[in-house]
Amino acid sequence: MTQKNQQTPFNWPVVSGLLLITAIPGIPAIIIVALVLLGAGTVAGISNTINPQYFSTPAAILTHGFAGAVFFLTMPWQFSPRIRLHYPKWHKFAGRFAALSGCVMALSGIWMHLVLTPNDLGARFIALVIMSVAIVGAFGIAIWSVLNGQIVAHTKWMMRAVAICLAAITPLLFGAILQVLLGSWQETFKGVFGFYHDYDRLIAMAINLILVEWLDKRRVKVLDESKEGVVSESAGSM
Repeated sequence: MTQKNQQTPFNWPVVSGLLLITAIPGIPAIIIVALVLLGAGTVAGISNTINPQYFSTPAAILTHGFAGAVFFLTMPWQFSPRIRLHYPKWHKFAGRFAALSGCVMALSGIWMHLVLTPNDLGARFIALVIMSVAIVGAFGIAIWSVLNGQIVAHTKWMMRAVAICLAAITPLLFGAILQVLLGSWQETFKGVFGFYHDYDRLIAMAINLILVEWLDKRRVKVLDESKEGVVSESAGSM
């Protein structure tokens, strides 16, 4: 490995973290897609564990599942500086699949909701639509930015797009915390649980985006300090 390769970080903490987080829905999506393709009752004892409606209305489930699996397998690697720098063609190729699969995943989520629960068009459905539109919008801006050579803006909008995508997973964590803290008083805090159930995606979006903006500012600050240190060392060696 060259010295240049050694100096370019792989960013394993972020890449592995995203792999672990997206594996929560990604791996089940792969299993569900495989079971639906095989058909009901094909795998004894396992096929019966998923929603029977998946077999009667497979189009939306397969579209959402395939998109989720592709997103899980391609998106995390986009945040590795080493891959981005030393394998630019692969980065661009995989990035297109990641962005496209993210958009398909978002829109097919609405489709799947309408297929499985057509009568549930209340606050939770509206929150889903808002999140899905936000995902497509963020990825769209990210793609437009890179096509116009605005790499910094592209990076920021990719981070925001992924943060919004993860708003589908974050509620699992906060829901578990809410259950631990208030689970024994569900009747007393029925309104809190109901509000969280309806708007958990929007709450997660807000939290994820705030976290991403904070991490981005921290990243920029570290880069600026690193550049200042290099300049100081260069001036001192003169």
